[in-house]
Amino acid sequence: MSKIFHSENDAFTQRLILALNNIGYEIKNINRITIDINKLFDDKSITTHAVRKWLSGQTIPIHSRLLRLAGWLGVSPSWLRFGEGDMYKLPIESIHQSNDSQFSLLFAKIKSLSKEELILVVNQIELIQKIRKNIKN
Repeated sequence: MSKIFHSENDAFTQRLILALNNIGYEIKNINRITIDINKLFDDKSITTHAVRKWLSGQTIPIHSRLLRLAGWLGVSPSWLRFGEGDMYKLPIESIHQSNDSQFSLLFAKIKSLSKEELILVVNQIELIQKIRKNIKN
């Protein structure tokens, strides 16, 4: 039983690390990860020790924390927890949920962009705004 439990934890940890890397976090900077995660959890803060346990395969977050964590990472909660389904939520789902964790996810993704990538994103936003303005006129 213990072996199954550890492999389940290890699989969760691998998915968590992948999702963190995808939004620009390096696993060696656990303090930064903890600070940013705590922006999601106004009610109770998460300790660096807890995050370290998640990243070392010792524990898996409780369901409510896992849901917020998945939202922040932009991944499906069932994928993060169990490896089931698609890794990413549909972008439309993420954008149309106007809670703080969705905006935190967007800002985290923006922060991970290079200067050149950021310029491309800004240009795309400006293009969308111009198109919208032309449609209204």
